[in-house]
Amino acid sequence: MFKYTVRSIMLALLAGYAQAYDFRAIADDHVVPAYRNLASHTGELDGVASGYCGAPSSAAMQPLRQVFRDAFLAWQGAQHLRFGPVQFLSREHRFALWPDKRGTVSKHLRRLLEDPALQAADFDISQKSVAVQGFSALEQLLFDDVPPDANTCRVITAIAANLHVMADGLVNDWTAGDEAYLRYFTEPGPGNLIFDSDAALAGQLLNSLHTELELIETQKLARPLGDDISRARGQRAEGWRSGSSLTAIASNLAACDALYRHAFATELEGQPLQQKINAAFAQVRSTLDAVQMPLAEAVSDPAQRALLVRLQQELSTLRQLVAADLAGTLGLSLGFNSLDGD
Repeated sequence: MFKYTVRSIMLALLAGYAQAYDFRAIADDHVVPAYRNLASHTGELDGVASGYCGAPSSAAMQPLRQVFRDAFLAWQGAQHLRFGPVQFLSREHRFALWPDKRGTVSKHLRRLLEDPALQAADFDISQKSVAVQGFSALEQLLFDDVPPDANTCRVITAIAANLHVMADGLVNDWTAGDEAYLRYFTEPGPGNLIFDSDAALAGQLLNSLHTELELIETQKLARPLGDDISRARGQRAEGWRSGSSLTAIASNLAACDALYRHAFATELEGQPLQQKINAAFAQVRSTLDAVQMPLAEAVSDPAQRALLVRLQQELSTLRQLVAADLAGTLGLSLGFNSLDGD
């Protein structure tokens, strides 16, 4: 008799989890604001880039570099959302092609800058390689020591405009019209062609959270760190040219924490796991804040490197809490890992 009572309670709890997700609030308070923020910052980048290339100067380059950093960080704040419209039209890779293990961005940029068609009136960078369409390519152009010539400025303005078009497209695809993605996101269940249950959608959100934590741990940190200090390669860090590597990671972590709180924290109210995850997020933030050098330099400094290794270990702990404890408690599956093969 007792075992059936326990079983009934467990099933009721799991059913409660399935019913408690407020997907409308998650969309309105987390997902859509992240994309609106990206659209706003890429719009500013587009305008400043056009102004700069109308009258280029070393003084005008500094504001352009700053709005680039701001837009890049806005992308980092939305990067964890690895589903939906960002995957339409290869947008995810067009926004940023990283990691770039084979120097693809540099190779395609060189070819593009030598292309006679660059100055044609109908030049459309969205029809070129994904490698030259986004932040990865634009960072190279803006933080090169060589002043931009006419061809370089043409590409700078084209990339900035393309980023804004894509960001606006994300907002539009999520919110506009009868077939807006928001409709599928807020009404999971039978008949929904994308999310046929609350668990399917919650699992997708959990996968996004876990995948971003894994990306930080196994690529954004591991690649520049190398196996030991003699193999450190600071230039493997994302955003190293613009000095944005650590602020990008901070933005990623803030977004992951926000997604966890909006989607899952209330499901754990009063449970020890809630305190464990909160403490794990607080610990990784504290360790990240303690790093006092740009990531590209810190990987080769013994004291700073030790902090980065600790951060990597703490991220692993947090990621395992999400993958095993959180997923198990909520009865969710992580599903496909989009990092496989990177």
